[in-house]
Amino acid sequence: MRTVAVINQKGGCGKTTTAINLGACLAYLKKRVLVVDLDPQAHATLGFGINPGERRTSIYDLIAPGYAGSPRIGEVIVGLGDHLDLIPSDVMLSTAEPLLLQKEGREYCLCGALEPLHDRYDFIIIDCPPNIGVLTFNALHACTEAIIPMESGLFALHGLAKLLETIHVVDQKRAVPIEAYALATMYDRRTRIAYESLDELRRHMRGHVFKTVINLNVKLKEAAGYGQTILEYDRNSTGFKDYLALARETLSIRKLRKVRAREQDRYLKPVITKDGVLFTYYSPKASRVYVAADFNDWKVDQLPMENVEGTGMWQRLVPLKKGRYEYKFYVDGQWVNDPENPSTVANEFGENSTIEIP
Repeated sequence: MRTVAVINQKGGCGKTTTAINLGACLAYLKKRVLVVDLDPQAHATLGFGINPGERRTSIYDLIAPGYAGSPRIGEVIVGLGDHLDLIPSDVMLSTAEPLLLQKEGREYCLCGALEPLHDRYDFIIIDCPPNIGVLTFNALHACTEAIIPMESGLFALHGLAKLLETIHVVDQKRAVPIEAYALATMYDRRTRIAYESLDELRRHMRGHVFKTVINLNVKLKEAAGYGQTILEYDRNSTGFKDYLALARETLSIRKLRKVRAREQDRYLKPVITKDGVLFTYYSPKASRVYVAADFNDWKVDQLPMENVEGTGMWQRLVPLKKGRYEYKFYVDGQWVNDPENPSTVANEFGENSTIEIP
């Protein structure tokens, strides 16, 4: 099961629109989908045509500590149609945050609530509140990946750094880091600023941006006003075509990730080329990596390696003549042997990786 947090602390960026329409389009593609409304404003609940408060139970009943007679999760889930369900929200969720702040392990309450559903759904889509608080931390600890909707405009990038910092903080407590991707929303192709801001977003996110863009489309607002998804409201609209494309790209991301991982495995070992040796070290969490060796007198800051497109694949091409060389990687202040090169030689300090150029 994939759990996707749709997150941005900035309002008006298409966050809820993305959560409900991506969920609906994944269900249209025959995936079993649960949308979790984790926003006290309950806009996703409204977007599916349900009045907040009309249901006897909501997400509040699942995560609020000390709640007497907590329901089973099956009692909270609302069926919306083929392959699509919802856990609704209501205004009571706004009172859960101060209660959670007093609880130990407060950021894992949503994880515990969703645990029984891992075999029931292909996707859980979490619509996060428009702030970085304990509810958002619950979503980040529960998710496998995050989608960050970004409206067109250079000012929209200002809050992105803080959000990525928050995701990095959560990653420190996880075995597997969150895969975060930005999504350009409310994209107006008629304006130059739209193209400029998308280029800046791609540079800032180092390739972790969806190729699909959500174009500015009045039908999306109309659909929300009627409490319908764009799938129900108008399948001939640009909005439906965009979110269907996003759903298909979301399905393909994991397949592409596996293919890239296999391709990366082939190139992790040092590769001898006509221009020299291409050294490679894989570490998504590293912030600085250098290659140091006898060919540069073991100077740790002379040959910095590049994090290729932010993938965690650090590389450096070093022009070398024929001969046998000893080397190590210097990773965030620590000496590391090349884990993909079994050829080593012992010395008084331990051992070094070696490579021979014929």
